[in-house]
This record gives sequence, structure tokens and C-alpha cells, in this order.
Amino acid sequence: MPKKEFNYVIGHYWEDNGSIAAYMMFNNEVFYGTMNQAKKDLKYVKRQDPDQEWKIFVVKELEKE
Repeated sequence: MPKKEFNYVIGHYWEDNGSIAAYMMFNNEVFYGTMNQAKKDLKYVKRQDPDQEWKIFVVKELEKE
């Protein structure tokens, strides 16, 4: 069974307003892959910038009303 793939961003919340700051890697901010790949990317980002609380944010399209 193939692993589920999805769009995701590695980011952290801005302290003052709750917006998400996305880590820019390879000239791209939104990635597509499995949870395993997202966790690998998260580990990479945490090594590059350990001063932030980086998280995986899943990107979903909202359904039209």
C-alpha cells in the first residue's frame, strides 16, 4: 500500500500575531511528500535554525461553499 502524500509547510508561529512564518528551502515554501519526508525536513530545519519552535503544517484546500 503506497504511503499517503500531502502538501505541507515547515513553519513557526509569530509571537505577536499568530501568523505562520514558513521556512524557505530550495526556493520553495510548500512541499509535497509523506509524513516520513515531512519529519526529515523538520529535523533539517531545526538543525539550521534551532532558535524557533518549528512545526509541520498540513496545507489543505477549503471546499467551495
